[in-house]
Amino acid sequence: MCGISGIINYDFSNKLEKNILEAITDVIAHRGPDGFGYWYQQNIGFGHRRLSIIDLKGSNQPMSIEDGRFVITYNGEVYNYLELKSELKKLGCSFKTDGDTEVILKSYEYWGVDCLHKFRGMFSFAIVDNLKKEVFIARDHFGIKPLVYYKGDSFFMFGSEIQQFKKHPGFVKNIDVNALSEYFKYGYVPAPLTIYKNLYKLEPGNYLKLNFEGKIIEHKEYYDVNFQPNNSISYNSWVERVEEAIEESVNYHKIADVPFGAFLSGGIDSSLITSLMAKNGKEVNAFTMGFNNEDYNEVPFAKQVAQKYNVKHHIEYLEMKDMEMIYHKLIQHYGEPFSDSSAIPTYYITKKIREHLPVVLSGDGADEAFGGYNSYQNYLKIKNPHPPKNAYKNWIKTGLKYTGKSFKTLPRTPNIEDWVSIVSINSKEESKRLFNIETSKKIDFESSVFNTWYQKAQSNKLDMYSTASYLDYKTYMHGDILTKVDIASMMNSLEVRTPFVDVEIVNLMAQIPSKHKISRNFDGSWQKKKILNSIAEKRFGSDFVKRKKKGFSVPLSDLFQKGTSFGNEFEDVISNRNSRIFEFLEKNEIQKTFNNKNEYNYSKLHQLFLLEKWLENEN
Repeated sequence: MCGISGIINYDFSNKLEKNILEAITDVIAHRGPDGFGYWYQQNIGFGHRRLSIIDLKGSNQPMSIEDGRFVITYNGEVYNYLELKSELKKLGCSFKTDGDTEVILKSYEYWGVDCLHKFRGMFSFAIVDNLKKEVFIARDHFGIKPLVYYKGDSFFMFGSEIQQFKKHPGFVKNIDVNALSEYFKYGYVPAPLTIYKNLYKLEPGNYLKLNFEGKIIEHKEYYDVNFQPNNSISYNSWVERVEEAIEESVNYHKIADVPFGAFLSGGIDSSLITSLMAKNGKEVNAFTMGFNNEDYNEVPFAKQVAQKYNVKHHIEYLEMKDMEMIYHKLIQHYGEPFSDSSAIPTYYITKKIREHLPVVLSGDGADEAFGGYNSYQNYLKIKNPHPPKNAYKNWIKTGLKYTGKSFKTLPRTPNIEDWVSIVSINSKEESKRLFNIETSKKIDFESSVFNTWYQKAQSNKLDMYSTASYLDYKTYMHGDILTKVDIASMMNSLEVRTPFVDVEIVNLMAQIPSKHKISRNFDGSWQKKKILNSIAEKRFGSDFVKRKKKGFSVPLSDLFQKGTSFGNEFEDVISNRNSRIFEFLEKNEIQKTFNNKNEYNYSKLHQLFLLEKWLENEN
């Protein structure tokens, strides 16, 4: 796990300034405290910061092979590299190192862009081919590892984190108000947008090819989730296949030359990963973050798993003062407005883990794969409620609670507007009211990155659940969940691996009929994540599986209580006409929204407060 950077000046005669490349690489020293390196060639340069996990003494980067024809800077892990290495040896390739970096280079040399279809792992990398005079840049199938790029007036630049770009003297920090509008809907800026104009996130499963003048000559998607349900296999057989596949994925994700552990939240997903890691009797270190607010605390369930599988259990409790202390540092590292408050406990638990070891496995990605989110049931119930007659009124009330007043005509076939309404913090109409007149004129409120993926789901004739899952894979999972974990963990130089976010797991999931993932009972209740629950019930018991899910989130109402430092600071922000948010937002609308603290929507409050702090940090 590492951090990468690169610059291509458009003018071939404009020699790259080494101090600029070193400055933008130094910004991400936390991603790679074990080593650094640079490669320069006239107008092109690569930088690298290394966190040593595999081949600790070798595989330094940037790495070159074939007398300098190919050069790579790479972040991530390719877990099946030993198999690929064996295959390449049979084809006549020889190797000088024991790590996966050289395997990626040799794979590209032999198979070209098709090498991406062979990789099982998480990665972002750039490769120079000096013979073809091309630069090849790629990001993994699901966006576990970040890759951001900038098209400037005189240079092209790429890197692992947005904050790197601010160190280049030619970077122009012009805020994209369309991205700001997306942030107010979702709490993050969906790819390919970033908060800045001309700065983009390379979307998962995509690659770029550039010439040596920095011009993009090809931008292509090489992977997409392909839902093709197979109804010929029984439910019990699917349970067996999934359990075997998860175990195989866990084994791949354990490949390392350093100690590793498990992130044990107390939920089903991380508990399954932990139990599989402990299967062979080897001691596993598991780490849990607890909260003093019992509505958010799942420590008791984590303890059950730790005791059952005899793992060495480390528990850390998050205090309010901890949340306040790290808040501003998190804003800096995310580089753009990002309001998922669970970044705070993620930072602290990864900080604790790093005191013991450099690699940890997590349960992220299971909800998207197997139907765990409430958003899925709320989307499905629009079409097919099927509650008993005496539950109909309650069902209508619940549906309206989650979606505003837009579902009065239930039941009916849901559409993209319904999905966006379910997953949004602010609806489209609310977002429109938030912005002042001058800013509103510059925003295309009808445009959304969700539209493209929804149309693709429709053209592929996906059922409703598969459509919702597909939309999460293309937006929320990498835009929020994986970004949150990557930035917070790498602040602490910790590598987090995600066995559920694995190309073989997802390809298997896409063959499972939706009825085996989520369905509604006659009494109106829902069975979510059915297959994983069946596996978990065998391991942890029925009560463990059927208890109410709490999730890994922060009690924002405690953080912004009246009289707390953050509560007082927020009131100062919305009462001060000179607050930075009012460059874009309508003051009267903000004050009207938050005029009664007893009725606060704390997700909206936090989103607004974080934007103000981010804007202040921009100065």
